[in-house]
Amino acid sequence: MDLLAPLSGIAAVVVPVFLIAALGFGWSRAKLPYDSAFITTFAINVSTPCLVFSSLARLSLGGDDLLIMAAASIGSMALAGLLATPILLASRLPLRVYLPALSFPNGGNMGIPVCLFAFGETGLGLAVLFFATLAVLQFTIGPALAAGRTDVKQVLRTPVIYAVALAVLVLTTGFQPPQWVTNTTTLLGNCAVPLMLFSLGVALAGLRMEGMVRSLAMSALRLLLGFAAGWAMVEILDLEGTIRGVVLLESTMPVAVFNYLWALRYNNAPQEVAGMVLGSTALSFLTLPLLLAAVM
Repeated sequence: MDLLAPLSGIAAVVVPVFLIAALGFGWSRAKLPYDSAFITTFAINVSTPCLVFSSLARLSLGGDDLLIMAAASIGSMALAGLLATPILLASRLPLRVYLPALSFPNGGNMGIPVCLFAFGETGLGLAVLFFATLAVLQFTIGPALAAGRTDVKQVLRTPVIYAVALAVLVLTTGFQPPQWVTNTTTLLGNCAVPLMLFSLGVALAGLRMEGMVRSLAMSALRLLLGFAAGWAMVEILDLEGTIRGVVLLESTMPVAVFNYLWALRYNNAPQEVAGMVLGSTALSFLTLPLLLAAVM
């Protein structure tokens, strides 16, 4: 029984993530009704900001812990990009196409649910903080890398940024929001995790892998670079416990779907990025049990 306990714990994390994403995948392939525009708009503008606010506002972390987690998030993504750059240059592959995909992990659709199932509410809050930092970078540096410029108006229209600011204000001042605010944001935030996973499955169903060998090679590189960058950051910052596990998990997530959306928007070889999203997500379902065994 003792030998089966770790496997049971890992299965408790991996299986729900896989099944909900698979449900979205099958739903799309069955051509059942799915209003992608509404779901995406609702998730970005309502449920995810509410999840960010309600999760961060409940965290029992000091200001130093918040800064450390934000630094670990920024550092892991920056280091992954730095490690990827000479590899891409040596391979004569365009930085604008591949660098964002190798730098930004799927810390939202996949990372948040995995951390929730692995580490409970504390893991959820820390993962949300990682994702919030990622979202800010992805809406500033992401377009800059993909199109050579930063869309300031797009950044200012990102509700997650304001949710983070309000949550940090609550944490630093000790102000207690009215119970109706807490209940409302918690209720709406609870929609975010299943919507993220379901939407991930729907998005994957619409992608096609072209240039399979290169896509798989770059997908494996994303996971390796993410783990290496995450490992370096937890060692540099001397992180332990849940924070260490969350940073490693989030850093090693597959290519974020938003990378494909940016590539599509700027006509920046979207089929290549789509292959990386699909390939890295498939590989991550195979490697996730090993990763969980290392951090749990």
